[in-house]
Amino acid sequence: MISENDLVLINFVGKVKSTGQVIDFTYKELAEKENVDTSKVDLSPVLVIPSAKYTFDAISKSLIGKKEGDKYSLDLKPEEAFGKFNSKLVKTYSLDSFRENKINPSVGDMVSLDGMPATVMSVGGGRVMVNFNHPLAGKELTYDIEVFKVLADDSEKISAIFKHYIGKPPEKVEVKDSDVEIKYSSSIEKHVADAIIDDINKYVRKEFKVKITSS
Repeated sequence: MISENDLVLINFVGKVKSTGQVIDFTYKELAEKENVDTSKVDLSPVLVIPSAKYTFDAISKSLIGKKEGDKYSLDLKPEEAFGKFNSKLVKTYSLDSFRENKINPSVGDMVSLDGMPATVMSVGGGRVMVNFNHPLAGKELTYDIEVFKVLADDSEKISAIFKHYIGKPPEKVEVKDSDVEIKYSSSIEKHVADAIIDDINKYVRKEFKVKITSS
């Protein structure tokens, strides 16, 4: 049975419950149907640790007590996913302020305003209404989840944690007693490297002395 500090790889399909619209998935066979370019998107199982903040809490906690190979569906309320819709995050700007920045807004466009992403809701009368809520705010979601693998090998765990933060696996992981060397093709920012090392010590072995090097 999966416990709170286990490292678990899952496959999933996430949908808007009311419409069935697919919003995210890990299955390659769905890529063609959803017109996803697989050369630009990693469609492999993702790492979840029930006690960590790697994904929505509801999904993380749902894994406790499950076992490898289990498949199940889970409904997420808006507050468990992308949050409730906040009307205070809908704001109006002058059309001139967009044109001054060489932006010709259209409904549905994603724009950056005041350093924050927003969706254009309407354009007219010299005004532009934008929505700073996440596009899926207020939506109830459904996730079909498959427990693909519960990781047991230390090297696999280290590689999975690294990939969670970087988006790609390391070139190589070498474990010799309590010394761990992770080799990657390029340098990594210190705060990211620190987070990787902290999680390795927390979820793999606290006595590991981890070094990340660029190859």
